[in-house]
Amino acid sequence: MLEAQKHFEHPLIWPGKVEFRLYQKRIAEIASERNTLVILPTALGKTVISAIVAANILYNYRDAKILVMAPTRPLVMQHRETFLRILKLRERDTAVLTGRTPADHRAAFWHGESRIYFSTPQVVRNDLIEGRLNLENFMLLVFDECHRAVKEYAYTDVARTYVMQARYPLILGMTASPGSDLKRVHEVCRNLYIERVEFRTEEDPDVKPYIHPIEIEWRRVNLPREYLVIKAHIRNMLDRRLNWLISNGIIKRKPEYVTRKCLIEAGDELRFMLEAESVEEERGRLFAAIINQSLALTLFHMLELLETQGVHSLRAFMEKVEAEKGEKHSYAVLVNDPDYKSLKMLVWSAAPEHPKAELLKQIVRDQLLRKPSSRMLVFTQYRDTASHLVEQLKGVLGVRVERFVGQASKLNDKGLTQEEQAERLRMLEDGELNVLVATSIAEEGLDIPAVDHVIFYEPIPSEIRYIQRKGRTGRKAPGKVTILATNESLDMIYFYASRKRVEKMRRIVETLNLKLPTILRRHAKPQPNPLTPHEIAELDREAVRVEVEPEAVKTEVEAVRDFNRKAARVARIAYIKLLERGAEGLTVEQLSRDPELEWASPNVLRAALGMMVNEELVAEVEAGRYAVASAAKPKVGRVYVVEVEKIYPGSAVVLVDEKWRARLEPGDYEGPVSLIKKNSRFKAVAELYRMNGVLHIRVKDVVQKLE
Repeated sequence: MLEAQKHFEHPLIWPGKVEFRLYQKRIAEIASERNTLVILPTALGKTVISAIVAANILYNYRDAKILVMAPTRPLVMQHRETFLRILKLRERDTAVLTGRTPADHRAAFWHGESRIYFSTPQVVRNDLIEGRLNLENFMLLVFDECHRAVKEYAYTDVARTYVMQARYPLILGMTASPGSDLKRVHEVCRNLYIERVEFRTEEDPDVKPYIHPIEIEWRRVNLPREYLVIKAHIRNMLDRRLNWLISNGIIKRKPEYVTRKCLIEAGDELRFMLEAESVEEERGRLFAAIINQSLALTLFHMLELLETQGVHSLRAFMEKVEAEKGEKHSYAVLVNDPDYKSLKMLVWSAAPEHPKAELLKQIVRDQLLRKPSSRMLVFTQYRDTASHLVEQLKGVLGVRVERFVGQASKLNDKGLTQEEQAERLRMLEDGELNVLVATSIAEEGLDIPAVDHVIFYEPIPSEIRYIQRKGRTGRKAPGKVTILATNESLDMIYFYASRKRVEKMRRIVETLNLKLPTILRRHAKPQPNPLTPHEIAELDREAVRVEVEPEAVKTEVEAVRDFNRKAARVARIAYIKLLERGAEGLTVEQLSRDPELEWASPNVLRAALGMMVNEELVAEVEAGRYAVASAAKPKVGRVYVVEVEKIYPGSAVVLVDEKWRARLEPGDYEGPVSLIKKNSRFKAVAELYRMNGVLHIRVKDVVQKLE
């Protein structure tokens, strides 16, 4: 029986490396044949499925290339590590191409011998637009976190170009949640040309044995009296703006039922009307409406910060409003409102810490008392809150805490580089830290197996983000999720919204397959041309086996550095070969057949030629044929035949046109140093001159090396 297998068996998968799971095998078989969207709870092996599909393609089509994409570089590197652990791959079989790889190098890599490429979609889209990449020979594209494939996100453009260019396109999209909006889910499927959806929940019988239980608890707090006073003050200011919008027909519902979404939609409609309106009186009314709508949104946000984050975050936002009042008219109106001044006095008075912060410290303290080896991830919406909570938690005995935020730097708030992000994840894994306070940057895809307790500092209305956050625990063992919420606040509204949307998403996904079309491809599916037993045996000998971390395989920076060294070495050899050939030049193919350059791969050779073209040492005299620039263009000055007779410290004696002996000083020579050796002969654009009665030669340009 297949179910009795302990490990997955495949010619290109390391024995004993992948636990056999029937649902993964079934999904991979379908995804190897049709464009498939895989919706699978976090920690159930979406990346493993993509690696199995890749193994099927690589085994059956020896010339096929595969492209694996993820939204961020850390996720790209994580996919690479997983593929290297699972598949029998040689170092030359993979390439990581992100924004850190120079564009001209990426062009060489795309045309190189790698078979699996790992990249961000932005890089792929840019290289497609600039003509550095063609997807004709790619037989599989993997889109991780594919719920992003909407509107103008790069995934959409990449998928469209792939379907146009590839001989037989095959797409695999992966996500834990495609969303609960029917239009959005259909847009994802349409943009990725999906033909089949494979959806599993924690309750499906083929998945249930592999689910680690996650305990979910809600801890609620009440706002202190001081907060209720501030809340009432902000609410009065907000209702005044909402009543203006209602009385002017902009919004058609009672103030207590107006949501953020309602205000945003009203703003979009007002701005559309403003663009179409030409009567000045009407434009003035629309401007007033937009100011009131913007003020209402700002006050709505201030109310949310107070209820869900605390006065610390509200103060930080009010400071931002005052700093930007000269740039944003609605901020200036708000700051000059008399009610704002009294609000500021209330907010800056001795208001207590938000009770959720105190509860968080208690939860973390109790968790470490029960389990000192515990690792915790605290999620919050805002950077200000993340920084504040880190300072609060540092006062708890036994807590080793840092924050985990994105790269972008904001006002007085420096982001984390990708290296710093990776280092903090490592510190959490190794126990140097036991708590990370993270913003949304840690929600998507990052594999942090050690985390056994995830804490939401606030509920979130997005079902996608709820599922992503929840999935950061319970990956290798039972986990726990604690959600903090403030009674009678936006926290509770967001809680009910996210729970409702998760259920709605499940209902939508269950009916998707009935509505998906079959994609018409321009060409028939190519006949398989599988690897032979001899080739697999050779691969077994050459492949890099990665047990824990892929340290045996070059990092992206190391690969670029190594590539540069090879290209520079090839450039030195190729330049001499082109000098020997003269104006006729050589093709890339002719250069690659030269015994001294046989070791160089075509992409390294092309990069070397590109380097020399950029430095104007070499010119492309016709498509694919190169010559030394001085030989390819009209000569400026007289051409002499120079033969090196003797080498002295600091100078050389040369024979010019087999007639005159002249001295050649280092400062008078512009050409390859390798030509300055005894009996070396070359043609050069040069001039002769006398100094202190001695004939000298100044070599301006070497035209051709002579035998």
